Amino acid sequence: MSLAGTRASSSTGSAVNRKTYSGSTEEAGKFHYAWVKSLSRLLYHQTKHRERKHFCECCLHCYTREDLLKDHKPYCHGIGQMVVKEVMPEEGKNKFFFQNHQKQLPFPYVIYADTEALITKINGSKPNTTKSNIQKTQEHEACGYAYIVVRCDGQTESPVIIRRPNAAKDFLNSLLEEVNKIKLELAKSHPMNQDNKQAHKTATICHVCQKPLDGKIVRDHCHTTGKYRGAAHNDCNLKLRQQSRNPVIPVVFHNLRDYDSHLLMQAISKVKGHKITCIPNNTEKYISFSLGPLRFIDSAQFLLASLDKLVSANKSEDFQIMARFESSREKRELLLRKGVYPYEYMDSWERFTESQLPPKEAFYSKLTDEHVSEADYIHAQKVWDTFGCQTLGDYHDLYLTTDVLLLADIFETFRKTCMQQYGLDPAHYYSSPGLSWDALLKKTGVELDLFTDHDQHLFIEKGKRGGISMVSKRYARANNLMVEGHDCSKPNIYIMYLDANNLYGWAMSQPLPTGGFQWENDLQSVEKTIVNHPVDSPEGYILEVDLEYPVELHDMHNAYPLAPERMVVQEKWMSEYQHKLIGKGMASTEVEKLVPNLRDKEHYVLHYRNLQLYLSLGMRLKKIHRALRFKQSPWMEPYIRMNTDLRKKASSDFEEDLYKLMNNSVFGKTIENLRKRVNVKLVRANEEKKLWSLIASPAFAQANIFDDDLVAIQVHKSHLVLNRPIYVGMSILDLSKYLMYDFYYNKMKAQYGECCQLLYTDTDSLLLEIQTENVYEDMITQADLYDTSNYPKDHSLHSITNKKVLGKMKDECAGVAIAEYVGLHPKMYSILEAGGPEAKNIKKAQGVKKSVVKKHIHHEHYKEALFSNRTFGHCTYVLRAERHHIYGQYLNKVTLSPYDSKRWIAEDRVNTLAYGHKDARGQQYLARSG
Repeated sequence: MSLAGTRASSSTGSAVNRKTYSGSTEEAGKFHYAWVKSLSRLLYHQTKHRERKHFCECCLHCYTREDLLKDHKPYCHGIGQMVVKEVMPEEGKNKFFFQNHQKQLPFPYVIYADTEALITKINGSKPNTTKSNIQKTQEHEACGYAYIVVRCDGQTESPVIIRRPNAAKDFLNSLLEEVNKIKLELAKSHPMNQDNKQAHKTATICHVCQKPLDGKIVRDHCHTTGKYRGAAHNDCNLKLRQQSRNPVIPVVFHNLRDYDSHLLMQAISKVKGHKITCIPNNTEKYISFSLGPLRFIDSAQFLLASLDKLVSANKSEDFQIMARFESSREKRELLLRKGVYPYEYMDSWERFTESQLPPKEAFYSKLTDEHVSEADYIHAQKVWDTFGCQTLGDYHDLYLTTDVLLLADIFETFRKTCMQQYGLDPAHYYSSPGLSWDALLKKTGVELDLFTDHDQHLFIEKGKRGGISMVSKRYARANNLMVEGHDCSKPNIYIMYLDANNLYGWAMSQPLPTGGFQWENDLQSVEKTIVNHPVDSPEGYILEVDLEYPVELHDMHNAYPLAPERMVVQEKWMSEYQHKLIGKGMASTEVEKLVPNLRDKEHYVLHYRNLQLYLSLGMRLKKIHRALRFKQSPWMEPYIRMNTDLRKKASSDFEEDLYKLMNNSVFGKTIENLRKRVNVKLVRANEEKKLWSLIASPAFAQANIFDDDLVAIQVHKSHLVLNRPIYVGMSILDLSKYLMYDFYYNKMKAQYGECCQLLYTDTDSLLLEIQTENVYEDMITQADLYDTSNYPKDHSLHSITNKKVLGKMKDECAGVAIAEYVGLHPKMYSILEAGGPEAKNIKKAQGVKKSVVKKHIHHEHYKEALFSNRTFGHCTYVLRAERHHIYGQYLNKVTLSPYDSKRWIAEDRVNTLAYGHKDARGQQYLARSG
């Protein structure tokens, strides 16, 4: 019998209710529970150990000694949460390596599809911009679907178009009919020829797993084309045969998760006889979902751009499917771009009967707040005439079919490239992180150890800290010959916006842990030797330490404190200025965030190279509490280097972006947090027993009723297997900070001293204020630090020597001087380049629509927000889904605010102190900075 808890008390940390399932009565929804008098007795036989046992009441993990349990409790995640039994991999079964050999074979069939919707009006008006409210004005109703079935050898049939009421249901039924046809094709027998028989007879390696053949050897062939693929182990072949007998057919939409899925879910319960499942982000947003054999996936989870940009990034010869259905080069050229469509004009079924293209004004989009350009409207007219459209229905069908063909060509090119370079078919995956992770494991052949010690896993989790995002100084104005208004009586000041080339790629190329984890017993020896422990040693350390931040470092390190910590900022730490803003209602609820500060550190977990750097920069090591020793090597480097080299040789923007993505996205899997996964069951109305069982379970979290036929039930997990090598991601995060701190302190501060100050940082970027005669001449003397390949070719600094070299710093403004900067809070800043009224303005405002930032927020707004203590709000038009119904709605949103809680802000609104600074509550700083 397997036991799990329900919930832990937030006041005591102990589980207040534990469930043992005793069976249900005949009346649905009734279950039995038993009071647990002794947790130790109840759980005693859950492990083979027969001595005295001590159980954590939050995660139910077993310890053989009471002191071990006591040490564990501060790190346990269970308090105040659903009690989850955390299970570690067993010794001997704790290796992590490439095993998905079946994903090396292309899916026999893939279906590409797209949706169009009528956007019907709802009675309502634009909300008052002085109030915070929401007004729905439109609802989206699926009106048309198009799809095309593509075989693994490139063969296709004509696209299918469905345009009528209940189109979503008819579309799903049509796809299921396609599956039946595919099953018949896969069931056909394909005899081997003599060459195949001879090749099979002499084979020594399994073509699936690439290991020596032994035991029962079978002949594997493609059930689609009949082609003999090679000799295989029986077990390997069985995995492939299962796919052919019970085929799963990927159905690919672009932006499925955020749009098309909602329209399909309105109809999915009306298609009977097939199980509905999902891989959820929450009860209403899914990474993927399935209807029987149909697995719906989102190409936007692989290719992170709009369809229009993806088309532009590909070469014209890559659109082979389009060429098959449109032989005329002239017509193809009209279609090889994102089409022009009057989305919001199409508000009723009667529109489809209209016999001419609507006027240009009808193409206005509230979503982008844009009219179509004159060139786009002329293009739409040319398409209408060239393809002989008689009605808007014809134009709709052409537009929808074109999008499907473009998507099919783009994703097939993506599949082909991935098969060539990585030997993996993306159609087997749900997103680019999963694909790139398998590509990494396959390329390197690495075997990683998984933790079998629960406390080692918790130890590493404590050391996980994301990227640093922080405003250190809130305003700066440059003063040099390249900027208008240069005052020659004052020192020359430059503002430089530097970005590290593929920061995580650099970190992933360093020696990283692979296994052999052992707690170090001789901590005194570690303390003596850790400062000089070699970077390239076959062994490394992650340590838990106490660090002192000496007061004499406070001024020097104020802008960019070492050893950042996750914390919830307290109001009592803040300045009078910040309290005034709070009094005006500008503050948001404080949550845990990564805060660089100057406080002493206790029980701080970090990589040994970061400890070495922090000590070299003046921090003091007070104590080592624990040290985890491991084997290390630069095992990810061959994969990172391969993609970097492929990117340099890329023949199209599409390929260049792909290889960049395959490096960047692999990081996400190294830091995957299994605790954040949610469990959602999609239940039909006729599955009453299942429904009541889920609702009655103590693990029940919430229900979301979509309609009379379908409900989503979210349940908490009772068991969690911690089987991810998170030590890799933790090390990458720490090493990335190492590079940024090292560059700032050992390169820039070493060169300029107090004449270089950090204004803003966001993970891999530094915005610096530098007082020097000519910063570009200075860069020449330190050319090895920079990638200046983006500078104009006639610029004295232009060089391709360090082009795309990992870890090199690149000037994001490519040699153009920055005139002014305003930083309000992390990810909300404005950088104005020199050049007068036409100067480029780099603007960021997290959580605000790009179209609003682009059109309605300007550099002066940031300055006014800062110096006038003003908030700005804008009325934005967005799409939101409620119970899978998509609504267009206006909402008022605060877009700019001067409030920031990550640092102590002075009364001048510009200068700040890190929390823990010796002057953070005094007036000395104000006098000194004035």
